[in-house]
Amino acid sequence: MEIKRISIFNEFKCIAKDCPASCCRNIWKIPVDPDMYAKYLDEKGIWGLLLRCSTVNRRGLTTFRNSLRGCPFWGTDHLCGIQKKHGESYMPAVCIQFPRQLYNLEFFCEETLYLACPEAARLFLTSAAGDRPFEFTVTEDNVSYEVNTTNDDREFLDYLQKSRDELIKMLENDISYDSMAILHYGQDSQNACLNQTSLPSPQDYEAHEHYQMTCEKIDKWLFNGFYHSKLRTISPLLYQLCRKYIRKFGGQNRRNPRAADKKLAALQESLYDKMPNLDKILNRYYEYYLLTDFFEIYEDYSFSKHLLFGIVKTHLLRLFFALYAEDRENINTHEFATVMAVFEQRAQRIYSSLS
Repeated sequence: MEIKRISIFNEFKCIAKDCPASCCRNIWKIPVDPDMYAKYLDEKGIWGLLLRCSTVNRRGLTTFRNSLRGCPFWGTDHLCGIQKKHGESYMPAVCIQFPRQLYNLEFFCEETLYLACPEAARLFLTSAAGDRPFEFTVTEDNVSYEVNTTNDDREFLDYLQKSRDELIKMLENDISYDSMAILHYGQDSQNACLNQTSLPSPQDYEAHEHYQMTCEKIDKWLFNGFYHSKLRTISPLLYQLCRKYIRKFGGQNRRNPRAADKKLAALQESLYDKMPNLDKILNRYYEYYLLTDFFEIYEDYSFSKHLLFGIVKTHLLRLFFALYAEDRENINTHEFATVMAVFEQRAQRIYSSLS
């Protein structure tokens, strides 16, 4: 199998107890793969009893029973109790793999890093700020992970590869991540799929307009699944930033939308004082989104929604950076990486609120 591995993939190393936003916290339900669950069921003694009592099987899906503080095996020392006791031999596959994203498209595989991990986010920010390209190294090897798609249209997949390369080239040539040219391309591609006509090239599009960010749109995105009171326990930093946004901009009870939008623009503009290369970082963030998520279109053909989702994510990341930086004199890369990671851990919930 041809494997394409992104440049920062092999640089990643888990920082374990030093992680400021551990994946062991109660952000996700941690799935236990069937073979590992069978091993838990057969395990003898107290250890076997603990493993079985810490899992729940509902509708064929087995997960750990998360508490408010996170995974039941996440210790007060911020280390994994399973790994300390038995290494990886009793760990679910997702725990061993994360934040590595292993995407098997049947014709080839792509291996990247999820930015929901602070260390992966730090690697991204360091590479982006240093103008290092995110390139794929191609090798051939056997893979153990399953195919991630039901599509087998190689011609369409080849088209998506070419389109992704062209979109990234546009970003490199000073097209902004929120250019309406990207959304116009997405809409025309969507229509071409529906009407079974020829698919366009992104390079045929040019627009000086930008996708407009307003508080009304932010409310829609944040208050339809993203923000939740439980964030106070499971992601304190993200909770604080959401609450700060509500206090500053009035949330859903806003009386003067125009004044709120003006205040929002001023807040985001002030971020340049602490992050002069902000525009470059945001463009690279959207580029990385294309490298990790653009092939979702191969499964559902939703050009418009996926391209818009990346733009919305990038706008909201800018907002959370600005909220975090407002009251701080100096911000380092580790802090920005932590903000990015806690945002990414929940960002997928925004997708369903897009129209």
